[in-house]
Amino acid sequence: MKLLFVLLSCCLLFSIFSCKKLDKKNPIEFTIKAHIPYSDEPISGVKYTIREYKFKKGEMGEIEYTDFNLEGETDANGNAVIAFAPRKSKSYHYDITFDYSSMQFANYSGPYSLINAPTYVHLVRNDQQDYEIRALPHCSVHFKVENVNCFDGNDKMRFKTFNSDEFPYQSFEYIPIWGNYFNGCGTLFDGVFNDRLSGRLLYQIEVTRNNQVTTDIDTFFLQPGIMNEVFIEY
Repeated sequence: MKLLFVLLSCCLLFSIFSCKKLDKKNPIEFTIKAHIPYSDEPISGVKYTIREYKFKKGEMGEIEYTDFNLEGETDANGNAVIAFAPRKSKSYHYDITFDYSSMQFANYSGPYSLINAPTYVHLVRNDQQDYEIRALPHCSVHFKVENVNCFDGNDKMRFKTFNSDEFPYQSFEYIPIWGNYFNGCGTLFDGVFNDRLSGRLLYQIEVTRNNQVTTDIDTFFLQPGIMNEVFIEY
């Protein structure tokens, strides 16, 4: 009976330690970079928590977390480097949650928007992606459209636009729809907008004058703390 108890205890210990074996040869590795993209001003204090879980047996989609918990935050340079060995058992999975409530810009202070910032993500064991946390300060814009080289009242202009710091992988070829035409001569629009996203604003401008169509691309850099002028003059 004593021998049986010893054998059962050994089997139990073996089971426990075998489940907790770590895959040290294949760590999960990735980085986090938090910044204002156009200036690369770092953002510290972006917190993250990595947890380990497995699916409950017999309960579709239900998970249970283990006591594994890895926490950290971006440093004064806006960076965090993460590397840990997952369990060898592929029945265990990992996720990461982000907390932006204590983030701090190195210099900027004022309203801002986080751009497509992740909040909850499942991690993968192979080729885990890095994370770029982008924030854009708000700014004010004086926007004016003026036909300064009028031919006649049939002149017209239209444009496409996007913020390359909000949509870094965007391209005009993927924006099939143009804005409405501005028709005629002189000042066709003049207004001020607040709480706009700062960044590099690209415009593709199409002008029709004397039945001839020309296109051009212009860039405006919008910054916080000033009245930015976006004057489209053609």
